[in-house]
Amino acid sequence: MTTATKQGFTLVELLVVIGILGILSGALFPAISNAVMKANMTSVGTRGRDIFVAITGANTEREPLGLGSVWPKVNSDVPSDTGGGEKDIADTKYSSSCKYFTDLYDGTRAGSTEHSPYVAGFDYSKLAGAGVKVYAGKGELPEENNMWCIAGDVRDEMEDILPVLVTRNFDCAELKQKITGTPDSTQITTLGNKYPAPFSNKGFVMVRKGGAIFNGTKKYARLNVIYQNQAFDTTAGSTANKGITYLGPSSEQKPN
Repeated sequence: MTTATKQGFTLVELLVVIGILGILSGALFPAISNAVMKANMTSVGTRGRDIFVAITGANTEREPLGLGSVWPKVNSDVPSDTGGGEKDIADTKYSSSCKYFTDLYDGTRAGSTEHSPYVAGFDYSKLAGAGVKVYAGKGELPEENNMWCIAGDVRDEMEDILPVLVTRNFDCAELKQKITGTPDSTQITTLGNKYPAPFSNKGFVMVRKGGAIFNGTKKYARLNVIYQNQAFDTTAGSTANKGITYLGPSSEQKPN
């Protein structure tokens, strides 16, 4: 009578299996990482467009009432009062997107009976995602909870290709006030330098003035791609307006 002997993997066999799994993981990781980033960019782009829709919707409601645009003012002159005796967002100049979004949402009164946002469909969740956490506190919105730069002094006559919302890992100082002729292929070099989230130096999201979402990878962070090979001039049309200035979470970002 013979007795069957149970035998497991030898050490060599186990090491071979681990090695194969490591090779497979290494081969699949870039594809998985790329898929995750694309999914995050889609989600972030949707939130950015929600902000755009909220702002443009509010402007449509305010225009017949004689109230100014809720796009942030940076360089343009503001009236002394357009809010019927109460300080209005259109009467205020801003130096950062955190200050602007705090006022847009009326964040200092969030949770109280006096809370009265300037726009419908906007809250602090629209400013978070892809590694940026939602702010659940009160008072001014902290820099770390705001992933957006926003264009100031936006006017109706400006071209629809212009970015009006840009993820904060993109330095908007590398954008342009105007381009005559066809934009060149100058590469944006500061992608991800200041903010690791969202997307670090791997990609960025923009929402254009016409409402289109642009999910760009590092390869396409070039002026001719961003401006779709079109000429434009944000300084034209008003002597009081000096063109677009972007508001980052902590400071102004002035294109050249």
